[in-house]
Amino acid sequence: MSMTAYPVARDAHEALAQLKQSQAKRAIREKEAELAADARVAFVTQSLGPVYEDEAEALNIYTGLVEDHRPGHIFLPPVEDRFCKLTCRIKDAPVRRAKPAQPVFSEGARWPKASAPLETVWQLSISYWKILDAVPASRPGPAGNPKDLRKRARKGHLTPDEMLSLMDSPLTSPRPQKALDFGLFDFIPPDNPGIVIADE
Repeated sequence: MSMTAYPVARDAHEALAQLKQSQAKRAIREKEAELAADARVAFVTQSLGPVYEDEAEALNIYTGLVEDHRPGHIFLPPVEDRFCKLTCRIKDAPVRRAKPAQPVFSEGARWPKASAPLETVWQLSISYWKILDAVPASRPGPAGNPKDLRKRARKGHLTPDEMLSLMDSPLTSPRPQKALDFGLFDFIPPDNPGIVIADE
């Protein structure tokens, strides 16, 4: 089964530029992206490029990159290349939230007439693996026994390396869990402890 292989880049502009030059590193999973970038990565979706008031104009600009549903121009990118799409958003969205409408109950209508429809624009959106420069690809090895580190953590005396090591250590019980002899709704009668009676 095919899966989308997303570009690996430092930002959306670099990802798009590498795609146009057919030089983009691609990865399906996070581990593959980290190996390609030799650094930690994060999956992000970002809008970039100019905005277009007409969807058809934007589709003409990004022909062969995004899905086109117009009759006579039908285009569907391969599954592995579906990381770009056109997004529609409100043009000049108001900063303040609009007040909720109040019923008017006039002239047989309960609600006031709707205001003019909001203007919308279209812009390219790309999903990619963003390279995180500040975080190394691999953390240092264990900096001590997790049990001892947790005791020291309660006192607040841990170095950054010890904190990272503690984060990577699995949460394990100090002792194995004992097997349950009976369930929550069972009980053992005091006069005959050799049997278990269902209480449900």
